[in-house]
Amino acid sequence: MDDAYIPAHPARNRWRSLLWLLPVLAVLLLGAALWQLRQTDHAARQALSLSQSQNERISTLQDALGDLQQERAGLSQRLDDAATVNRSLRDELLGLRERTRTLADALAGLAESRNGGTQALRLDEAEFLLRMAQERYSLFHDAAGALDATRLAGQALSGVDAPVYAPLRSEVAAASTALEQLQPTARATQLGTLATLRAQVWQLTLAPSAHAPSAQAGVLTRIGHALAGLVRIRRIDQAPLSGAGSDLLHEMLALDLAQAQVALLAWDGSTYQSSLADARVLLQSRFDLRTADAQSFRAQLDALKPLPTAPLPQLGATLTELRRLRALETLRTPPPGTPAPARNTSR
Repeated sequence: MDDAYIPAHPARNRWRSLLWLLPVLAVLLLGAALWQLRQTDHAARQALSLSQSQNERISTLQDALGDLQQERAGLSQRLDDAATVNRSLRDELLGLRERTRTLADALAGLAESRNGGTQALRLDEAEFLLRMAQERYSLFHDAAGALDATRLAGQALSGVDAPVYAPLRSEVAAASTALEQLQPTARATQLGTLATLRAQVWQLTLAPSAHAPSAQAGVLTRIGHALAGLVRIRRIDQAPLSGAGSDLLHEMLALDLAQAQVALLAWDGSTYQSSLADARVLLQSRFDLRTADAQSFRAQLDALKPLPTAPLPQLGATLTELRRLRALETLRTPPPGTPAPARNTSR
């Protein structure tokens, strides 16, 4: 019986030895709970801080969004204003384009009328110059004046753009060439030479045989002075009278030169040559050619050339052609009130 009896003290002691672990476990659990609570609190604080920062960011974004919306509204208003300005500018541009087109049409019409008026003035000037050239040549045989007027008429016609007047310009150029062949400059020089010779006549000395006795010279001198400008006294053989006085001989030589000068002005070649021949014969027969004055006078007289035999210019025909062309141009031009023909816009 004593061997079968087992005492209970060892098991009870083992549980008692484990009882001291309970406070340690409780402390550990409490520490773990505190640590977990601390971690949770830290996480909550971080979450709260993060939430606050996100709220602040959201608030900032909302403010920025509000600003962007305001800017967008401002930009929309500006775009509307720009669209309005562009619309007004477009309307003004269209109006300006229409005004420009109207102004261009007006300028074209003004230029056309101005060109027409300018051409009409140039044609009037050319007609007047051609008429003046014709009158100066037909009345006074002034080839130099007619040449100047014809050249000016050619310059006036050169400013006319109408092709219908091109043949007329050729005719005016031909008339200028014909007047140049008449040598108006040489003719003017010859007229000056004749005037100089007429002034030098009284410086010539008569030949010894040409002096008449003093008793006979008195009556003949008075008769010569009385008839010097009216009557030319000659014998049949064209020789001067042997009994003429010295004044009458000088008057006769001056009269021959004056007649040659008048014939040169009138473009009378035969009278001009005959007058120069009479002056040479009178100088040869009645004046002393041994003196220096007589020799110089004779050299100048011999240097005078005959008139050129070029064909005379037909200035009247040129003037008539100009008037005919102007009349045709007037008939072709419609009156100012006539409407322009409508254009066919169908295709």
